[in-house]
Amino acid sequence: MTVAEAADKKSGPRLLYIDSIRILLICLVIATHCSITYGGPGAWYFTDPGNGSTTPFILFVIDSLNQSFFMGFFVLVSAYFVVGSLQRKGRDRFTRDRLVRLGIPLLVWVLLINPLILLIILNGTGTLPMPPATFLNPLTGAGLGPMWFVFFLLVATFVYLLWTGLFRTEPHVKVKSHPFPGFASIVALGLLLGIVTAVVRIFLPIGSMWLFGFQLPFFPQYIAAFIIGIYAAQNNWFDDIPSRVGKTCAIAALFLIAVQPVFIHLITNSSSGPALFIGGLQWQAVFYAFWEQMAGVMIITGMLWLFSQWFNRQGPVARAMAGDSYTVYIIHPVILILLAIALAGFALPQLTKFAVVLPLAICFSFLLAHLIRAIPGVKSVL
Repeated sequence: MTVAEAADKKSGPRLLYIDSIRILLICLVIATHCSITYGGPGAWYFTDPGNGSTTPFILFVIDSLNQSFFMGFFVLVSAYFVVGSLQRKGRDRFTRDRLVRLGIPLLVWVLLINPLILLIILNGTGTLPMPPATFLNPLTGAGLGPMWFVFFLLVATFVYLLWTGLFRTEPHVKVKSHPFPGFASIVALGLLLGIVTAVVRIFLPIGSMWLFGFQLPFFPQYIAAFIIGIYAAQNNWFDDIPSRVGKTCAIAALFLIAVQPVFIHLITNSSSGPALFIGGLQWQAVFYAFWEQMAGVMIITGMLWLFSQWFNRQGPVARAMAGDSYTVYIIHPVILILLAIALAGFALPQLTKFAVVLPLAICFSFLLAHLIRAIPGVKSVL
């Protein structure tokens, strides 16, 4: 079920703007992976062999800004529609549906897509970022790649099912509805997430990876986003976002976004470089954790309000793109890697290749996803 379909069944066309957000978020996912391909910070299957020894500043800014909110936003939106889906379908049907829509793509990735990526890289450049056995092993994280997110949703959803099974509310008991949080509450959430994230990164700095590709330094936000998404759905927060709160958060987000390049410039040009803010007991790491989490909650809230006001409509193209976005998330690594390998032999600046490959990767990923979902029976899964 697409978000648009879920919105129609939950509260009418008012939530069509969520589809627009999902389209933007999947484009940001592709942008982040494309950025890493051409020298941005992070780990990816393929990096252009012509990359220089330094990371282009703009790619560093793009990755850092995206990481502050985009996957947490994905988790929030995904969790929001869990409540309504469970209520409509019942526990048994909902459980089967989650296993199909999340489990089957995971199996397809592990058994088909990830080995295909390995073959593409071996035939394209012959250089793998790790041994083939590690590359194919889902336990190490490399074998799941970006599908760690789908696996996390599967785990989080079943934890929620277990919770609701243990603490079921009696049908006759009316639960008091809570209004959308005020700006002070959102600031408090950002501060709390900043504290937890800073503490986690003392022991697990950015870059630390656990089983299944879980990057625990970012997980405080993801876990909080899932819980908040469930709570928001129970109180219909996405139906009517107060303009005063939304505008204030949007302004705060713009300020935090303006601060980020200055901070990154100062750090990357220092003697110790980015190592200063990835974790540990140093003020740069603590400041970055607070900036990241505060920026994340402000950007997410500001975008929810902005899109609900200006993008709460949907034409046929947007409807198709929204329906295809989950498939795009799954297949975009193949498209991106093929394009990057095709341009690997050209002596072009990193930013030029990034500017060429990114729009092509987005267009071809959506086109291929649409063709895949046109195959009979596929839409029941994707």
